[in-house]
Amino acid sequence: MKKILLASILLSSVLLMAGNTDKTQINTMQSLEVSMSQIQKGLLYNHKGMLKKGITSLRTELGNIKSFVIHNDKSIQFNAHEYAQKETKALDMIASRILQDFKDGKKETVMIDYEQMLNRCVTCHALVRRW
Repeated sequence: MKKILLASILLSSVLLMAGNTDKTQINTMQSLEVSMSQIQKGLLYNHKGMLKKGITSLRTELGNIKSFVIHNDKSIQFNAHEYAQKETKALDMIASRILQDFKDGKKETVMIDYEQMLNRCVTCHALVRRW
């Protein structure tokens, strides 16, 4: 649990310091971070409503993938928009599993799924932002 919390804090700090992203990307990233925090709070407090609200918010923000286009960097041979389309589908599937497993009382599986979701966020940042 401490690793997940630390990763969330690290992720949000990096998002706030991102200098070469446009305003839409920053807003989307901040909203995604808030959604992930809401999901985490729902898990920590064992509160289905909070968890569901975070997942609903996350799914809404994942619809903003047009903001993932990288501008002003000709050296990048990576299609961030295409990658984001694939990842949003995967994240949506994980979100569905989290809701179902939480409903079924499979708390350990929910935590594994949440960690997998968070790892996908960090992986995307590593690829797109070249950490």
